[in-house]
Amino acid sequence: MTKQRLLLSTLLLCLSLPGGAQTTAPPLTLPDTPVGKAVSLFVKALNSGSLKELQKFHTDRGGDAGMADGDLNFYQQSGGIDFLKVAKATDFEIDIEAKTRTGGRAVVLHFAVEPQPPYTVADIGVRPLAGGPGPEVGPSRSAAEVIAGAPAVIDDAVAAGFSGVVLIAKDGLTVIERAAGFANRSFDVKNRMDTKFNLGSINKTFTRLAVAQLVESGKLSFDDKLGRLLPDFPNADSAAKITVNQLLEMKSGIGDFFGREFDATPKDRIRKLADYLPFFSAKPLAFEPGTAEAYSNGGYVTLGLIIEKVSGQSYYDYVREHIYKPAGMTDTDAFEVDAIVRNLAVGYTKRGKTELSSNVYSLPARGSSAGGGYSTVQDLLKYAEAVVANRLASPAYTAWYLGGPQPVKGGAPRPGGPMRGGLGVAGGSPGVNGVLELNAGQRLVIVVLANDDPPAAEAVARKIRLGR
Repeated sequence: MTKQRLLLSTLLLCLSLPGGAQTTAPPLTLPDTPVGKAVSLFVKALNSGSLKELQKFHTDRGGDAGMADGDLNFYQQSGGIDFLKVAKATDFEIDIEAKTRTGGRAVVLHFAVEPQPPYTVADIGVRPLAGGPGPEVGPSRSAAEVIAGAPAVIDDAVAAGFSGVVLIAKDGLTVIERAAGFANRSFDVKNRMDTKFNLGSINKTFTRLAVAQLVESGKLSFDDKLGRLLPDFPNADSAAKITVNQLLEMKSGIGDFFGREFDATPKDRIRKLADYLPFFSAKPLAFEPGTAEAYSNGGYVTLGLIIEKVSGQSYYDYVREHIYKPAGMTDTDAFEVDAIVRNLAVGYTKRGKTELSSNVYSLPARGSSAGGGYSTVQDLLKYAEAVVANRLASPAYTAWYLGGPQPVKGGAPRPGGPMRGGLGVAGGSPGVNGVLELNAGQRLVIVVLANDDPPAAEAVARKIRLGR
């Protein structure tokens, strides 16, 4: 029985505002071992961007062709990878430092095969390279340059078939907005500026802020152990080690809830946060808490359960009352897929097919604190403005949320001064892609939401930001 993890497309979804140029590293000679040969063929299939080639790679080794879907999702976010160097290797397991072709982000690809022919893939994982070089940053651009260049980028995207909505705002005022494509292709319903889109992992940014609110109010601490907060968590040994901060920073070792069990479960049974627990909570940790970093949807579901425990409210009620309502976000919620919701975009995907189809069968009945809620571009602008105005947290906790140092308990707030930092968050899954970017210093907001496969929205947002 193999234990392969999907290559996580969402590794790249917590974006920093600077973008990167596409680069190609010099060829790297891999060891002449079973794992060296396998990883070479895998990356060749990955970089082809072909679902068929990825499926063939897995089936040729006695594996599951379904694993190729996650690999392709990662390709769509990363543009593929180029090897930098072998960090460590045995005959059947290898860690390779690499760089993503989109964004130039330094990552570690972990790859393992079974120790007998046909050397079936046993494990694939990708994590950020600790202490490694950051993304290759292009020239700094002013808000005026971004705004001036955006219309041409949007025109090109629409001409190429972009389906979604774009909004750019400066100092709280919308300066560019554009809707294109269809919210519902069956009935020829066009996307509008107030159409509600699935946000994917953008919901994690609301969860992160909710935790900050509860820490600030004294109901939580960044150093609290998971076991103290959720004594019934199924993996007691893990819960005794993991802290709230490790969950926030994706250093807990908790993995994903996506996988074969999730795929095989009727999605109408997944309607509350506790319904996600069986897909990940009892599994061994991927690493000792605090020793590494890996994208974790399960970790953010766990944070949602902590929010429910300490607040006495459901996660959905908490964020609605403490984030959406004070920010004025009237069109944002985790709508159930079988609810009647006006002006909601249907997601369309080509994942594993040659023609577009609805993504309805891949969606849980309700999203979670890790993703899957809905919003509009106007509501996300309202959210960004509420953040920079310190309406959702105090200046000290807002500064932390925007990338500053963690507030010291009982310490003085940060000195006043210009707002710095920002947000760069995105979400993606079959038929879902969205980006929210906030440059707090320039008061510049870019929101792109699409009801197509990644990187439909991310590609547009990146070109708007970088001008290329």
